[in-house]
Amino acid sequence: MSDKRKAALESQLDGRQQKAALMCVEREFAAEEDRLTFDAIADEIGVSRKTLHQWRTQKRAFIDYVNYLADDFLSADRAKVYRQLMRAIDGSQPSIKAIDLFFRRFGLITQQVAVETKDAGAARSNDELAAEIDELDGLLAEDK
Repeated sequence: MSDKRKAALESQLDGRQQKAALMCVEREFAAEEDRLTFDAIADEIGVSRKTLHQWRTQKRAFIDYVNYLADDFLSADRAKVYRQLMRAIDGSQPSIKAIDLFFRRFGLITQQVAVETKDAGAARSNDELAAEIDELDGLLAEDK
């Protein structure tokens, strides 16, 4: 995302909300034993747990800012992901899925879907349609 997007999101949040968003993202990336509770985050920024919960679930700007920060955190690890992808490709038994992902990531392969239609035949005349209707009416009469 651009710096303009970040600035636009930050302009909709006060300082406490920005700090809370950062702490919520850090919480998700922290090791289990180091993970703060939402109660601890709320205490740190001086709001109730209920208020923090409302921000996290109902305030669109807060949610978007948290997602922006999470994307930013993840982008720092992109090289690690690419390294793992290349290991899967270069291994003793290369992963077809990894190769496919590599090609798709760089636009070297795209999924194409072909739709074929079968011509139901040439247009039928009124006489042919009338004959078919009579045939169907006859079948319905037999069922009664």
